[in-house]
Amino acid sequence: MTPRFIKGSQAGALFGLAAGIAALGACSTPPPQPAPPPPPVVQEAFPARPIAPYNAHEGLRIPAVDANGVRQTVNSGLTPSQMIWNVRSAYNVAALNCTGPVHAALAENYGMFLKGHDKELTAANRTLNEQFRSEFGAKSNAVRDAYMTQVYNYFALPAVLPDFCQAALQMSEQLALVPQGELETTAAQVLPDLERVFVAFFDRYDSYRAQAAAWDANYLATYGEPYPYAPRMIIDTTLPVTESMEQAGFDAAVGAGAPIAGTQDEALPPSS
Repeated sequence: MTPRFIKGSQAGALFGLAAGIAALGACSTPPPQPAPPPPPVVQEAFPARPIAPYNAHEGLRIPAVDANGVRQTVNSGLTPSQMIWNVRSAYNVAALNCTGPVHAALAENYGMFLKGHDKELTAANRTLNEQFRSEFGAKSNAVRDAYMTQVYNYFALPAVLPDFCQAALQMSEQLALVPQGELETTAAQVLPDLERVFVAFFDRYDSYRAQAAAWDANYLATYGEPYPYAPRMIIDTTLPVTESMEQAGFDAAVGAGAPIAGTQDEALPPSS
């Protein structure tokens, strides 16, 4: 077959056509790039729900603060005889419940306290019996028993026990130096020291409740209960002396009923 040759004019036309196609390709818009993937979902960080001081249980009823900023507890507005007896009650709770090695002297010191101040303690007990009989008549024994249950439960509050034991140890050292006949004056000095331990805890518990309420408002509906808890017996430490006695006259269950284990006072003089 005889080859065909392209004439110069035809070759030029073909070259021009190829150049034009190449130019058109260079000017065309490139295809769009695929959209980037969305950023990963970041889980919102939220704080842990506050925990009650010393792992105290939920719903603890604590003494209210009056208009002067003073918490109204079983140690508020006491007569001298009530101060002596509340010191004795606190000492008894400490002797039975503060059992660590550092507190080993408490039980022995308590026995010496009872013997060394037996006359003053007997006189205080007699005065209290007369006061209860005067106010409650035939109900006086039951009323006083209910009131004393509340006092013992107050001092044996589990969440406060570590700090209470330390304060009680210091109290026992002070009382060991008190001569006969001066217990009333000393009781007025050492009882406020014990009370400060409880007031400090109540203040911290109030702060915890406010923080827990704020957490619940912000996160509870979304995340639910952060940890389960089993409600326990609520110990009522909220009433001052006069109110507790008035309520006990109509309700023998003041202080949530039975005393906490380890608060029975073997040396309590009879209330009759």
